[in-house]
Formats: sequence, structure tokens, C-alpha cells
Amino acid sequence: MHSASDTGRLLPSDRFLSRLWLALIKRPRRFILIAFSAAILLILLLILRGMMLSRDTEIESVRQMQAVRAVSINALLQLEAERLANIRNYAEHLMQIQDELPALFAHDIQTAFEHRNDDVWALRTREAAPVYGVSAARLTGLDGFSRDDAKLIPGMAVAIALSHMFSAGHNEPGLRERIAYVSASGIIVAYPAISEQDVDPTLRTFASAGYFRNSLPLANPTRKQQWSIARSMDDAGESSLFLSAPVYAGNAFKAVLILEIPRPSLDESLNLAPHHDVNNYLVDHNGILVGAGMRNVHRGETLASVLIDKWPADKLAVAFRGDAGILNNEHGSRLIYRKLGNSGLIMVDEVSTRELLQASVARLSGTIGAGAVALGLLLCFTLAVVHTLFGHYIDRGEALRTLAETDALTGLANRRVFASRFADAYAWCKRDAVPVSLIMLDIDRFKKINDRWGHASGDVVLRTLADALRANVRNVDLPARLGGEEFAVLLPRTGIADAANLAEKLRLALQALVCEPVDSADTASIRFTASFGVAQIAPGEPGNLDSLLMAADQRLYAAKASGRNKVVWDDPQPEEMENEKPVKGA
Repeated sequence: MHSASDTGRLLPSDRFLSRLWLALIKRPRRFILIAFSAAILLILLLILRGMMLSRDTEIESVRQMQAVRAVSINALLQLEAERLANIRNYAEHLMQIQDELPALFAHDIQTAFEHRNDDVWALRTREAAPVYGVSAARLTGLDGFSRDDAKLIPGMAVAIALSHMFSAGHNEPGLRERIAYVSASGIIVAYPAISEQDVDPTLRTFASAGYFRNSLPLANPTRKQQWSIARSMDDAGESSLFLSAPVYAGNAFKAVLILEIPRPSLDESLNLAPHHDVNNYLVDHNGILVGAGMRNVHRGETLASVLIDKWPADKLAVAFRGDAGILNNEHGSRLIYRKLGNSGLIMVDEVSTRELLQASVARLSGTIGAGAVALGLLLCFTLAVVHTLFGHYIDRGEALRTLAETDALTGLANRRVFASRFADAYAWCKRDAVPVSLIMLDIDRFKKINDRWGHASGDVVLRTLADALRANVRNVDLPARLGGEEFAVLLPRTGIADAANLAEKLRLALQALVCEPVDSADTASIRFTASFGVAQIAPGEPGNLDSLLMAADQRLYAAKASGRNKVVWDDPQPEEMENEKPVKGA
């Protein structure tokens, strides 16, 4: 208890404030209620003030995010333009050396050349985008096309080289869906490939399209790349963005490179906008829609026809001509626009200030209501939530560890774990002066299994092999999948003779297995074999995992070369290695 003099020293000197202070400290619950109410009132006032400012803040946020998305889309478009420029440079380089190319593909070119007068002829390309051509008669009346048989063979060689380039680059990041090379002599290379029956109509579509005609010498004397919007190659009702570039050999026009960017790819970039109450559009300088973030776009549709509010044509024209800015109208809507580099495209975001304010109110009111309800429960559930989350993260950590150490398809150890276990095993064997051996095996003709029964059935074969490995090795041994159809078994404290015996046991076990295909038209059972290479590091012998794998791999190679389905555990003679040169998976 405080004395009267102590209390007097603690209280404010003003008499009114002193009485108020005494009243509050006598009723702490009321004090807390008043303080809490005052805080709530202050928060409400701040919320009201925040709502008044939120409109401009949201619009500025939309503008900034549009700038970020514009940079992203423009970078992707620039990447595609640079790719096409590099391909054109490569094509023009091939044109300079085209007389030297036919020798590389002489047989295939000669075969195709003999069929050059067929309406449509194909040039064999060996696992690359197919090369097609049409007869000289089919080129009659097509502007920009003519054929000189004396120059057709070098042109075929250039097309083959480009077909391999197209096929090799299809997994690179970017927006593109199709790239095509259309030569003036009627040769077409496209990736993804077109069918032979579509060659003639596709050629005529190219010949009539603006992106092709605008690349011809009279229309494009400066030989620059050009962006344009035209009918999609795959869907007549869709529009796509096209980038075209002429290809010359010196001053002679030879071909047009065409890159198609489909509307869905552009829509995905537009959908990166975090504001779901903002409508995002991509238009050309004439106001024709190219993409939309929240709706499908029909060919020929205009921006004016899809905006929520009506906008005068003269105001919209400002956006189509300017670089960046914001337009207002009397309905409380705003258009935020930004030009995308040299592509001729404009990004337009339609913002309704009414909807933004309503959304802000809804978000804030929901947060306040939920917070008031949750506050009383939060403390009660904190320990339970922490306990649950802690257990959850332990489980996730174990799952991540398993994912990092095992092959997802077969459940066997992966290469990283295999290398780690080898280091331990080698250290033990070196200390105890005992050998360590390794079996490397590869499924014979695995590609043919995939080709005949499909990749799903190929996965069944891989899992079946993995189960057989687990069932036939010791607990101390480590089977692993090194990649593709290539497996290995680490055998600590095991000499090469015992390892070879185990490899033979595995070979016989695999030879006897039968797999049933899945999702395949061919219902025949799958039987397969494997070839084995065995190597060891003897006691006192220096070595490491790379040298051991190399030795086993060479013997596996010898097993393949000597007829497959064999175990090789000694080094083959050089003349044996020259008899046949199979590849892994063969």
C-alpha cells in the first residue's frame, strides 16, 4: 500500500487529471475497455482515411506492376527476336557455304531430288523436323516463289541443317510455339512438324499472309524483322503474334523465317497481374486485341468492344500512339497503357475506381471482423498450432530427405547417394585391405521397348528391374539408378569373381522376367535383357569412383559389343571393341 504522500507524488498535479487518474486505477477493467475502445476508434478513423487514399495507391500499384509485366513480356519478345536473328544469321551463313553442304546428306538429298516434281515431296532428316517441298507447278501464281532446279540441291542441304537446329532448340525457355523456314523454291521446315498432307495448304497460307508478303524484297528492302498479327496456323478462329525475317544469300532473296507466338502464351504473361479486379489486355497499334488476361479473344476483336465502360475513339487513339500513361473517363474508370518495345504492341489495364474502392472496403472489413473473432481464439490455439506445425515440418523434412536421396521412378538410390556410399565403403575396404566391386548394367534395346509399347510401359520395365535388383542383392549392397536405363550395384568387401557371379545371377533373373504393358495398343508381354560390366578396386590398389565406373562402363560396352545379355568382368581385347559400337540403351 502506498502512503498518501507517495500517492500524491505519483499523480499528476492538475486536479482534474488527478481525479481522472484515480477513477481509472480504481476500475482497471473500465480503463482497459476505454483504452481498447479508443484504440478501435482510432483504427477506424485511420481505416477511413486509408480508404480515401487507397484508390490512388491501388492505381499506382497497378501502374508499377504493369511496368514490371511489360518489362517481362518485352524481354521475352526481345529474346524471341534475338533467337530469330541468330537463326537468320546461321541460315545466311549456310547459304554462303551451301555448295559444300550436299555432300553431308548426299543420299537423302539425291533421293528427294528425284521426286522434286511430285506435288509434295519429303526429305529424310533423321530425328529432326521434317523437310518438305512442292513441285514447280504448285508454285505457279504464288508471289515470291520460283524454283531453279540447279540450285535446289544446296537449298535442300540448308533446310536439313536448319531442321536439326529447330528440333534441338525447342526446349529453350520462351514464348514461341512454331518456327518455320519457307524458301523461295518451295521448301518448308516447321517445328512442331506439319503433316505431309498439310504442306500445300500451309505453303499457300504463308504465301498469302502479310508477315510473308511484307518480308519480300520490294516490301522490305532494308531486310528488317517485322512483327504482325495474323490468323493462327492451328486455329482459324484464333490470332497469333508473328515475327518474320527475310533470309538472303548476298543480294539474292532466298527464304523467310517465321516465328509464331500463340495468344495463350501472351495471356499467361498477362495473368501474372496480382490485381484480379483489373482487366488486362494486349493490343496492336490499331486497337485490335492480341491477348486478354481474363477472357478469350476472338479474331478481329477490338479493345473498344470489350472495355466495361464506353470510351471515345479519340481518347483510345492516345493510348495507341503514346509510350505510356493513364487515361480517365467520366465513369470513374482509368486505362493504364504502356508500349512494349519495338513489337508494336500496347499493354492496357482497365481499372474501375469504384470496384477498387469496394474491393478495399470488402478486404478491410473482412480483416477487421475476422481479426476480432480470431483474437480471442488465437492464444488458445497457439500452442496447438505450433505443435502441429512443428510435427508437419519434421515430416516434410523427412520427405525432402527421401526425395533428395532416391530416384523418384524406381525408389533406388540416386547418383549423389551412390557416390557418398562409395566413399564410405572404399574407406572401410581400404582400412581392412579388402576389395570393393561394382556392377554396371544397362537394359538392352530399351529404346525399342519405348518405341513399341510406349514410355509408360518403359517405366514399368525400369521399376521391375529395380525390384529385381533389391531382391537379389545383400543388405550391405547398394543398387542405384545412375540415369536413364543405366543402373549400378555397389558391392563392399566383394571380389570381382563374386561380383561377376552376382551379375550372372542378376542377368538370368532379368532374362526370366515378364512385364505387362500399360496404356499400349500392343498387348504382347514385354521381355527384356541387360548387359553387365563388372570392375573392382583390389586391396592396396589406388582408385576412385570415377575410375571404377569407367572400368565397369568399358566392360559393359564390351558386353554390348559382343552380342548383349552378357556379363564381362575382364578387359576386352582392342579388336573385340572394334567389331561393333553400340550405344547405351541399344
